[in-house]
Amino acid sequence: MVKLFWPWSKKKEKSLPVKNVDDLSNYKAYNSQSVWQDSIYDGEKFPGGYGAINIVTEDYWSLRARSEELFKTNLYAAGIIRRLITNEINTGLTPEHCPDEQILGLPEDSLLDWSEITENRFQLWAKNPELCDYKEENTFGALQRMVRTESLIGGDVLIVLHISKTTLLPQLEVIKGSNVQTPWGGDANKIPKNHTIYHGVEINNKKRVVAYWVRQDDGNFKRIPAKGRKTGRRMAWLVYGVDKRYTTYRGTPLLSLVLQSLKEIDRYRDSAQRKAVINSILAMFIKKTEDKMGSLPIQGGAVRRDTVSLTDDDGQQRNFNIAQQLPGMVIEELQQGEEPVLKGGEGTDINFAEFEEAIIQAVAWANEIPPEILRLAFSNNYSASQAAINEFKIYLNKIWSEFGETFCTPVNIEWLISETLLGKNKNTSILNAWRDPSQYDIFGAWVATEWYGSIKPSTDMLKQAKGSKMLIDEGWSTNAREARITTGTKFSKNIKRLKRENELKAEAMRPLLELENEFKQQNKELTEDNDKDTDTNTNNLLVIKGNKNA
Repeated sequence: MVKLFWPWSKKKEKSLPVKNVDDLSNYKAYNSQSVWQDSIYDGEKFPGGYGAINIVTEDYWSLRARSEELFKTNLYAAGIIRRLITNEINTGLTPEHCPDEQILGLPEDSLLDWSEITENRFQLWAKNPELCDYKEENTFGALQRMVRTESLIGGDVLIVLHISKTTLLPQLEVIKGSNVQTPWGGDANKIPKNHTIYHGVEINNKKRVVAYWVRQDDGNFKRIPAKGRKTGRRMAWLVYGVDKRYTTYRGTPLLSLVLQSLKEIDRYRDSAQRKAVINSILAMFIKKTEDKMGSLPIQGGAVRRDTVSLTDDDGQQRNFNIAQQLPGMVIEELQQGEEPVLKGGEGTDINFAEFEEAIIQAVAWANEIPPEILRLAFSNNYSASQAAINEFKIYLNKIWSEFGETFCTPVNIEWLISETLLGKNKNTSILNAWRDPSQYDIFGAWVATEWYGSIKPSTDMLKQAKGSKMLIDEGWSTNAREARITTGTKFSKNIKRLKRENELKAEAMRPLLELENEFKQQNKELTEDNDKDTDTNTNNLLVIKGNKNA
């Protein structure tokens, strides 16, 4: 507690009421009076400046439905989603196994061959739809595109892992997020005690996700556990399209923030386009400024005539004569007071392009996409275009990391466990570490994987190549990193392939080199013979010249 005094008073101490120190921020003094004013800061700079406070609750059903509608009917929405899928996933993220040899207690670079063999075997599984897809229709790359697309449009998508009875390898089933719903009717009685369901996601008393409820085609609900009860292996999980709040269990569509903007800009585009079309139908008319008999210049001659009948608001029918003319028509002998008036130039909206550009800029900014990438329009100079690409690379690196961690890595881990159980992978220490929770570090060191997508090529590859070479020469980067970020390839594989290619090239060049050496030898012999003949002739000339002098 603190006691306050009048600092401007000439009297001997005049005490004020005792106030708590925490209340001192509300103390104000003016007009020789002390005033205590209680106020709460709520973001407004003046009363009513911000407006009413709205507590926002997501309506997942409406957001999904509107997002799906826009993707099917709105060219802007479809363009955003497809542009992102092409840049983020493309043909599919590829793994680079990088086990930590230091944690495993193994010599440096001793697992390079193991990593390469594991990657090659994973690609064999990933490129065979009958092995990786539960429906046996898509490769792992196509499944990645499907999962990413559905998660962006619907907010999230459910992944279910099945173990094939024939190959004993994992197979992926993709379920739309809209099918994950809270059960009702008799299925609602099947919920375990002390468990809660939030929009189809079952949570235990520790706030951990334990199962998902999926509505089947027949209207019944199926409970899919998140992990196997006996094995503890992952069975199902949600993949989200965009970031979500910590306390929520479902995702919102990427387009949810710009639904109305995209809808209205598309309406504006249709309106401007239809306005231009309607105004362009009427090519020309004759304007009469005097009350005289018309000369009918358009209808005269051998032209095709049509009559259109319309009913006005008063119910009276009016007939309009329409004539179709050939190009290059010349109108002569107009009656005095008649003037041809052209139509069609007023139908376009000259401000539409600027308005559309402003909306697209805002949409791109909200979704972390450079406008140049979204519009596929690179009209700026090299530095500006490269800056846009570099900014987008930062975004892509984040997406590759998130999508790799939430979708690709869990699949890769389950595949690696299955491979080891089948004896295809001879490294049994992975299974020992997987079964023993205390060896989490050993298991994590074995399954460490990074995922990379298609690299965006530089606008000036020569400059980038020179820069990469300088970084490597100075020790600021490595061949492995520069190969990955420049061409999207692996340096170790490049070296092995280059070695083989150089050997093939040398073998192919050997006959040419032998032929070249043979020609060189023949030319050398001819040159030597010519030199000998030249020396002999020179000597003969000297002898003859000497005899003449004698």
